[in-house]
Amino acid sequence: MALNETDSRHTCNEVRDIEALASVLDTAIMIYDRNDTLIAASSQFLRFFDIGPDLLQPGARLRDLFNATFDTGARVLGSLNGKTRNVSREDWIAERTAIHWRERYESVEQLPDGRWIQLRKRRMADGILISTIQDITDQKAREEEVNETLRQAALVQVILDSLANSVIVKDSELRYLMVNDVFCRVFGLPRKQILGKRAADLTGPELAARFEKIERGVLETGEPYDALENIYRADGTVMTCVTRMRRSGSPGAFFVTVSFDNITALVEENHVDPAAARETPSAAVEPAAVPEPPRPEPRGRILVVDEDRQRSADRVTELKRAGYDAVATASASEAIAFLDTARSMNLTVCEVEVSDRLASALSAKAETGKHQVLKRAVEKHITATAVPASAPLSHPDRPSGPPVLSVVASASPDQEKSAAQSEPVNIPVAALEAVSTTPETARDRVRVLVAEDNDVNQIVFEQILEGIGADFRIVNNGQEAVAAWRASAPDLILMDVSMPVMNGLQAVQAIREAEANEADRAGHVPVIAVTAHAMGGDRERCLAAGMDDYLSKPVNPEKLEALIHKWVENAERFLAAG
Repeated sequence: MALNETDSRHTCNEVRDIEALASVLDTAIMIYDRNDTLIAASSQFLRFFDIGPDLLQPGARLRDLFNATFDTGARVLGSLNGKTRNVSREDWIAERTAIHWRERYESVEQLPDGRWIQLRKRRMADGILISTIQDITDQKAREEEVNETLRQAALVQVILDSLANSVIVKDSELRYLMVNDVFCRVFGLPRKQILGKRAADLTGPELAARFEKIERGVLETGEPYDALENIYRADGTVMTCVTRMRRSGSPGAFFVTVSFDNITALVEENHVDPAAARETPSAAVEPAAVPEPPRPEPRGRILVVDEDRQRSADRVTELKRAGYDAVATASASEAIAFLDTARSMNLTVCEVEVSDRLASALSAKAETGKHQVLKRAVEKHITATAVPASAPLSHPDRPSGPPVLSVVASASPDQEKSAAQSEPVNIPVAALEAVSTTPETARDRVRVLVAEDNDVNQIVFEQILEGIGADFRIVNNGQEAVAAWRASAPDLILMDVSMPVMNGLQAVQAIREAEANEADRAGHVPVIAVTAHAMGGDRERCLAAGMDDYLSKPVNPEKLEALIHKWVENAERFLAAG
């Protein structure tokens, strides 16, 4: 039946209204009558399917639209969430027609060109069908980013829970964001009772205010915090810990990570009785208060700084049998914290023995210069590594030491303080005591320098590199990376792109300029860019800055080991050494 002039004008007005509504909503709209004949459609439909515009004219049949969309490759649409199926034209059209006759239908489908769309259909009581199509590609991408973030957060939690030390992460409002199982067990609180809370919710106001003052300082300045402290356990006992606070994240989204390394056994070996704490077990941390130490043994006190706990324990046993008062630490920060505490207690540390790896780590720390005994041990170690002595010196009464330790004599605390304010003292070689060494040193392993400012990622790198047997050093920013490269000449550098002070791109440019302009520089060090988000153009930007390859997070041992084999000559040597 032909439309009269009034009906024609009315239909035109309806079409214009639907087109305007579709434009405002950025959605394709189609309306069919009970006979599946098109009443009106918006032109946005052509953004999704390459069909003739005549199929969007009033009076067009739904079946003709299906035939045309099938030919454009739209047969991916259907109940299998966008997966292509081997289905005939007639079966596909019958399926789509049945879907259109459902009272309600919604689905998310993927077009052949990769875009994602959301289909919504509603069949009214009078048989009228209203169908809409909306592009949700951006929304889908955001959902994937959120899912990936959740997966990474779950991985971080797994890593934290596998650590032997208590670890917490707080957000910029100093609310507990993450805690590991060890922390929960030590303080006797379930995770759900901690997360989202602040220190004042878990402990007294005065103690909470002190915690947050220190944490706020770390967040605002980025300066790390290390202290030797006593902490109440849930059972009322006290453990002596090295407390470390570090900032991570980016401006506007900083986090503070706090770890508690239990060194109670170490303190007990040194005959120090920790003072009783007075606060609640949830986070009661008090500065270590210790009584006056006993008189030093006649042969002096020796500090062993070695990441290999078994080796350092054996060495301490040897030294004690020889009449020395010996104690061991397993990291650069622990060594500095111990010497700080010893100085405050007027304990004289006569000598320091330091391993290859920790000597390199200590050489980059400004705090090393506060203790002349430690500074000279590191300097002597680095000198000995650069110019091997013709014959090692040894103390006539001291047992031979482990293969990768150096030793240097110390002054008293007052002499150290005076020396720290003057030029370094040149001690004759004959006056320095060194333990015997063997050819098997950490130099026989691939040396990897890691520049990474995120504490959790540092832990991941440490676990992977230890697992594959590499010798490694981790620094917190690009500026430290350049300094460490100059000091240690690594075989490979893993450079995070986004870091404070100096980012990874600036750091690699500084290294490449030094390699080109300084004649004493030995060759080209491979630098691998490490970044969390593989955005378009990132790889090209990193290569243009002077990096050699590109590694995206999360990092796994297989990826890292493959890169080491690719860029380090004779890299297989670290497998045997590890």
